[in-house]
Amino acid sequence: MSYEFSKSEKKIARKVIETGLQRDYESSILDLEKIILRWKSKDLTNKEAYHELYRKVKENDKYIARMYDDIRGSAYMLIIQGLLANKVISEVDLQEFREETKNYILGIRKILMNDE
Repeated sequence: MSYEFSKSEKKIARKVIETGLQRDYESSILDLEKIILRWKSKDLTNKEAYHELYRKVKENDKYIARMYDDIRGSAYMLIIQGLLANKVISEVDLQEFREETKNYILGIRKILMNDE
């Protein structure tokens, strides 16, 4: 069963997805910062730090590309549900949607995540 966003809700969906993207960017940067702090405290050699940074950037880039590249209106619901399942966004981020839309998003999450 597919769900069609209204025109005004598509704008909200784009805003929620952008919120998720910004949070994923921040999370990725914080991952890199942890590696740099380990390097600065001499827990990692230059080579180890470089390889860990490279690996983490590549890993985060793949995730971000998978979630956000080629976004189309038909994929908004799936992306939002994925962000919710990955805990990048929360129910609070859905507050601008109509109650029916929020219930649909949360209902699918409960099915997929076996939430009570």
